[in-house]
Amino acid sequence: MAAQAEVLDAPSAQSSVPSEVKARRRWQLALFIVPAFLFQFFWGWYPMLVALFLSMTDAPIRGALTWQGLNNYNRLLLDPLVPMAFRITLIYAGLSILLTFAIPIFVSILLMEMPPNVMRVMMILWFLPLSGIASTLFWQYLYNEQFGLFQWIATAVLGLPPQSFLSSQNWVLLWLILPSILLYGPGLYYLTGLQSIPRSYYEAAEIEGAGFWRKIWTISLPRLRPIIAMTLLFAIIGSLQEFTFPDLMTRGGPNGASRTVVMYIMNILNNARYGDATALAVMLFALIMVATLIYRIVFKADPDQ
Repeated sequence: MAAQAEVLDAPSAQSSVPSEVKARRRWQLALFIVPAFLFQFFWGWYPMLVALFLSMTDAPIRGALTWQGLNNYNRLLLDPLVPMAFRITLIYAGLSILLTFAIPIFVSILLMEMPPNVMRVMMILWFLPLSGIASTLFWQYLYNEQFGLFQWIATAVLGLPPQSFLSSQNWVLLWLILPSILLYGPGLYYLTGLQSIPRSYYEAAEIEGAGFWRKIWTISLPRLRPIIAMTLLFAIIGSLQEFTFPDLMTRGGPNGASRTVVMYIMNILNNARYGDATALAVMLFALIMVATLIYRIVFKADPDQ
């Protein structure tokens, strides 16, 4: 009888093992998910909801809140400096991505074609880390209209009349983007991606008679697509939030020609218009979200699609 009872209990013991494993897996998943959820809630969703609420109030530092409804947004829409700041931000972001994004990709591809010793030297020169403040002071010297190096090249070497550089309303954005063309960090990501591509792909393409540019178009660029997708998304978000470099170089001048949305938010905050500044930040957030959603729909990260 005892043996029969053991035989009868064996299936039930075996059937209880999967449920215990499932319970343990649920706890393990919870240990990973809950901290991430809490972090995202307190540092992402909750501040966003608070900002959305404060954008409809006067948002004083002290004292009771006064409900404003959509008055803050209406006031910003009637402010001529707001569409100007958004226009400058969009132009800056478009030029920055257009002029600075493709160059590091092809420079990385060309570096991979060089001999290893030459490639190491070029990588050191290209990716030499520089302090943000030091590089800003360096570019301020280059652009100085009295004794800057660019002014000397324009007048003494090329024989041109004195140039305005950062004082030109029509060209100031292009001069601000130029440093990003010459020094662009994400090229390291592209080099890493290129080094992960099996050499057999290129050898097979060479056997089929593919040339240098054909290999780039059919092998290098498609295999780099996931990295390009990530860096391009970061470039879009970062350029729409640009603040530090234009602020240090021009303070938004001349006549607001380089004043981005974030810079105008700071100007509003300095005037103690906290509700308006929060509303403008929400408007910028909406623009970034729309741009990100459009990008995610249009651009496919999978190289096999």
